[in-house]
Amino acid sequence: MSDSYYKIEEMNGYYRIGSPEAVFCYVIVGKEKAMLIDTGYGYGNLKQVVKSITDKPLYIVNTHGHVDHTSGNAQFEEKVYIHKKDMELCREHTGKMMREQSVERAMHSVNYETQEEYNALPDKFDKENYINQGTGNLVEVAGGQIFDLGGATLEIVETPGHTQGGISVWYKEKKLAFIGDTTGFFVWLFAPETTSREIYIDTLNSLLKLPVDFYIGGHNENVMTKEDLELYMRAAQEADFEKGQKFESFANGEEEVRVCALDGKTLDDMFEPGFAALVITKDK
Repeated sequence: MSDSYYKIEEMNGYYRIGSPEAVFCYVIVGKEKAMLIDTGYGYGNLKQVVKSITDKPLYIVNTHGHVDHTSGNAQFEEKVYIHKKDMELCREHTGKMMREQSVERAMHSVNYETQEEYNALPDKFDKENYINQGTGNLVEVAGGQIFDLGGATLEIVETPGHTQGGISVWYKEKKLAFIGDTTGFFVWLFAPETTSREIYIDTLNSLLKLPVDFYIGGHNENVMTKEDLELYMRAAQEADFEKGQKFESFANGEEEVRVCALDGKTLDDMFEPGFAALVITKDK
């Protein structure tokens, strides 16, 4: 596999690992240990990339159980920490069927900004090996658990909404929170594993109360501030299914799904300042 598949960027106190399918993983390196937050689709050799950043003992955390945050788990021998409510979701999303579907979608990826189709898979991709990799060594984690990396103190914060077992990682010294898909462009809140809007609003309130300056998402290249989270709070409070824009994705079930964006905006405005949206069914 090509070493250039992943893009490593050194940020303020952490490393960001990006890939062509617009998914970010994060590495925090302390004096004694390191942490990898999320493992993406795992199409490339993520383990090799992490090793190029650090050879220190590694903690791995999944912010939630979805395929695009957990499929690289099996590349690692280390334990992978995930909330118990997302354990089964993770097993489903890293199973053979979901992996096969992921590969097919990756071959026909679409850039949301340009609408151009592209193949997101790396050179010499081994499909058979990929679809049989499995889940990784999952262990339970819960809110309040502390990971001390040596000069970098990371606390797990439970942030349900996008999934029942969604978690965030609060990096205390840097006043950062890695929040997975809790916010970022448009938040899926329609699948069976999602929560009610009320629980999601409670999660946003909890994140806003954290003593942090910036929130780091799983798909958003720009760091977010409390002002950004307040936009998602408004979106959650004001979302009106009847006024929403029809939404189609691989995750849709039988119910109609719509994007409900703030201030009458649509997905065409997704990359404009002030955009925030929830994707919901009528019963949400």
